[in-house]
Amino acid sequence: MEEYLNYISFGKKIDLIIRTPSGAIRFFSTFKSQDENKIVITKPISKNLAFSCVANQPVEIYAYTNGGIFKLKCKFLSCSQNECVLSLPSLVEKMQRREYIRVNLKVKTILTLINSGYKKTIHATSRNISAKGINLLLDEDISSYSKIELKLLFEEESITTLAQKIKVKPIKNNGKLYYDTSLAFVTINEKGINFIVKKCFEFEAAQRRKMLDSEL
Repeated sequence: MEEYLNYISFGKKIDLIIRTPSGAIRFFSTFKSQDENKIVITKPISKNLAFSCVANQPVEIYAYTNGGIFKLKCKFLSCSQNECVLSLPSLVEKMQRREYIRVNLKVKTILTLINSGYKKTIHATSRNISAKGINLLLDEDISSYSKIELKLLFEEESITTLAQKIKVKPIKNNGKLYYDTSLAFVTINEKGINFIVKKCFEFEAAQRRKMLDSEL
């Protein structure tokens, strides 16, 4: 159950959820430490509410890590001016396998389309991406092409993989016809998977920080 300690360590930003009859209340915090008796976090904050919790109140911790999204069910024990103490988790749930996290990260992409010796190259930008695949909004239907090669142009490096069509759906936007296109990565290697996972979680963390900053 303590696998999460491989991913949640000092300084890791976390969400703390308190569930009430009127709905869930979300606070932001940072993991400080854990020993054989307790978990210590920074005092949770929110733009709209001062943190308040009674002893033994069930709370949930959500941590977005490069090993997946971990949900810890704990109990609130006590709080000082700067930090709070929680019980060790009664339940740890790994909510999402790391390779399946999908984020709205914009990545420049080159598609090489091949069919019966004919080759065509088009440029696009991802709408969202995971380590398993990508979604693009294209000007044309690529369903007829038998082979698709993708080159993902991240700032740090590029990743090349063959792709398989999952969905090509015509949609209209401002009176113009586009194609909502989902592709799965076929020949991507472990290094490429790990790199995309890293970028997805970095993006997720950056979005979370923006949300926190906007609420302060």
